[in-house]
Amino acid sequence: MIMQNQLQFAEMPDMYKECRFSNMKSSVYQLPESKEIFIQAAKAVKYWLENIQQMQKQGIGLYIYSNTKGSGKTRLVCSMANEMIEKHQKSVKFTTSLKILDEIKSTWGERGKNAENKLISDLTYADILIIDDFGAESGKDWINEKFYGIINGRYVDKKTTIFTSNYPISRLKYDDRITNRILERSLEIPFPEESVREHIADTMKQELIKKIQGGENGKQA
Repeated sequence: MIMQNQLQFAEMPDMYKECRFSNMKSSVYQLPESKEIFIQAAKAVKYWLENIQQMQKQGIGLYIYSNTKGSGKTRLVCSMANEMIEKHQKSVKFTTSLKILDEIKSTWGERGKNAENKLISDLTYADILIIDDFGAESGKDWINEKFYGIINGRYVDKKTTIFTSNYPISRLKYDDRITNRILERSLEIPFPEESVREHIADTMKQELIKKIQGGENGKQA
């Protein structure tokens, strides 16, 4: 029951709820350089997971970036989240930068400032926060201020944050107050510049076809 509640709190997309870090393989990448980059990234993530207590104590998170959409960044962090919940009984919260901003804007008007403050507080004090697709939004002043409030609060309290992004930290459009804090408390990990979304989808379809045709046991369904 506790694990089920943790999974519900995490709010991960349904398509990633069965993903596990141990099942992620370099073979989904076709390019040799992509395979090598993934292997090095996986080593860093494995080390972080194996030392999660120390990482969390120091407030050290991960910043995983690749300019290529569909390279597997979201799948990776959701796989990590599942492992953190199942093996380490951690409280994990998954969201995207655009969802954060949409939820903040939804509090404007009738719901008032209290609703916005509660939302930001929930994000600030989550034990482990995953922010997917960080930097996808424009760098408007109010956006800088909202993210600074969240990230600085987590920085001060040594809360662990994991980011995925299409940009390295040096290319983020936020001001230095934000990027310096992320840089100080994150292991920056490059990810392959190759999309695997279509390859994974094709593999899943082929596996389904085999099951339908009885290919796994040599018999027709």
